[in-house]
Amino acid sequence: MRKRIMPGVRPPRTLDTFHEEIRARFPLLRHDARGNPRVYLNSGAGSLMVDSAIEAASEAGRTLNAMAGTVSPGEVDTALFHDRVRAIVADFLNARSGREVSFHASTTAALFHLAYALRGSVSGGANIIVTDLDHLANISPWERVFGEEAAGEVRRARVGPDGRLDTDYLLSLADRQTAVLAVTMASNALGTVVPLRQIIFDLKVKAPDVVVVVDAVHHALHGPIDVQDLGCDFLAFSGYKVFGPMLGVLWGKGNLLEKIRPYRVETNKDEPPGKFEMGMLNNAALASLEAALLYLLWLADRAAGETAAAGRRQKFVLAMNAIADYEQTISRRVLAGFRNLDPGLLATFGLQDPAIVSERDPTFAFEVKGQSALETKRLLWERHGLQIADGNHYSAAVTRHLGKTALCRASFAHYDTPDTADRLQEALLQLLGKGYR
Repeated sequence: MRKRIMPGVRPPRTLDTFHEEIRARFPLLRHDARGNPRVYLNSGAGSLMVDSAIEAASEAGRTLNAMAGTVSPGEVDTALFHDRVRAIVADFLNARSGREVSFHASTTAALFHLAYALRGSVSGGANIIVTDLDHLANISPWERVFGEEAAGEVRRARVGPDGRLDTDYLLSLADRQTAVLAVTMASNALGTVVPLRQIIFDLKVKAPDVVVVVDAVHHALHGPIDVQDLGCDFLAFSGYKVFGPMLGVLWGKGNLLEKIRPYRVETNKDEPPGKFEMGMLNNAALASLEAALLYLLWLADRAAGETAAAGRRQKFVLAMNAIADYEQTISRRVLAGFRNLDPGLLATFGLQDPAIVSERDPTFAFEVKGQSALETKRLLWERHGLQIADGNHYSAAVTRHLGKTALCRASFAHYDTPDTADRLQEALLQLLGKGYR
């Protein structure tokens, strides 16, 4: 899915018109917890937390009962709170009901749990498809449960030379025995956005019974998500990638949630969403997630100006469209900056054409030639206060495809400025020019 701008919800105000207000909402934007000044270019590993999400976690400990129930005011309030958080997540994803939303320790845990719950989907002769563009959280569960334990055939969709998913090859892997497609919404390593809507439509023509599981973790902070429009069956994202807490969120179609069999203690009722949740819910994390999503509604209200959006779902689309618009400006600036650097000294990976920034999130992989990714990361921090990531970014298939063991990655979010992109370019120019090769 490209970052399509949905009709009817274009904001009259762009984020740059009130960007200082946005930046003021993120306490650790300009410095780290030790007070070190920095430019945070690692939102792909975890976005910064918005102020209200930090405060909400603390408030939950003072006001919420541990256990939800139906009798005492404290337990009733907690039950209503759980319903409220599920409902706002449902609106964020355009799900039909909060009952389709469950909460987990992490997205990785949610996907392992889901893979086990779907184990009955693979019978003799069945196959599943994973992609080399994915984070390992959406590869390893399927390889383990379906490949190793159920002895199903695991087919791998490859990455093209430009960093796009080879969709024609993916579809060639599918047949009527394809039980599951596990696919990312955007690459954690390269930022490539996958045209999911068309892939899912075409796939279900070839494999009508296929279950499509989407990892939306990397894309969730960059553009709108609409599970109805995508046509997927399950989708997961993480709270700490949408300005909130460490928490995994799993959505699934109601009819499938009723049928599948997750790990479950005997006394946990065999009905969604609770049957997918192990133990007590983390109320502090849920309160923080709700506050992070409410921040996006605040963003929509500020962008709308005097033109109020009609409902909560429409506001989410407006906010995420505004973010996508704004971040495309940053992406163009980064890509233009890369073009000013010596390609003999700096290698860049993924989509490089500023004209097609709608096909990528603002995540950029690069390599200073002759220098380890860790050394580049260290020099950018020590000499320029830029915090980036190094390693395989849990996208080991991508780095293997590129013949690398590790890459540098700079990843931006809507709280960054175009000047931040210039800071990265200037720092790289100095590294390349001073012989750190």
